[in-house]
Amino acid sequence: MNKTTFIDLANAPAQSDEELYSTFVETQDREVMGLLFRKYMSLVFGVCMKYLREKNTAQDNTMEIFERLLEHQPSSEIKNFKAFLYVVSKNHCLMKQRGEKMISIEISESDMESAMQMHLIDSSPDEKQDQLLQKCMKTLKDFQKDCVTLFYLRKKSYLEISHDLKMNLNAVKSHIQNGKRNLKICIEAGK
Repeated sequence: MNKTTFIDLANAPAQSDEELYSTFVETQDREVMGLLFRKYMSLVFGVCMKYLREKNTAQDNTMEIFERLLEHQPSSEIKNFKAFLYVVSKNHCLMKQRGEKMISIEISESDMESAMQMHLIDSSPDEKQDQLLQKCMKTLKDFQKDCVTLFYLRKKSYLEISHDLKMNLNAVKSHIQNGKRNLKICIEAGK
């Protein structure tokens, strides 16, 4: 029996995932990897939640996986990017489990849904939101404020921030994660 397939031509990407990844490998253009990151971030986060069972750890490891892909040089052509990414994500999480003792907690569906929601700092705030964001930024610790400002407002990479602030990459990630969490708490309290 023939299966009918419908293609959404209006929203279809110009290249397949495999072609995009191949283009990235050849050109090292981070914007190309950014397209794949936006498309598959929720998949990678879901894999990390499944294996690591802690939201903040899963978020950090989602970023680590995509950073790892930026440096990865495949030995052969990737024929199915989604399957490749799933295996990379799963192996990364299994290595984390083996190397570190993890605290296991139950994951609710709301935690999984909240990973898909935009944070105020990720969106374009209106004037009232902007004032609240500026007020809450003042409550952050200095390193958190510096890292959040450089990452979200100046669009610098972890590596650039690490170099600018003369701190290791893990410290940068931690300050951004903690700063974002503290901003969220402050913003929700101010609404």
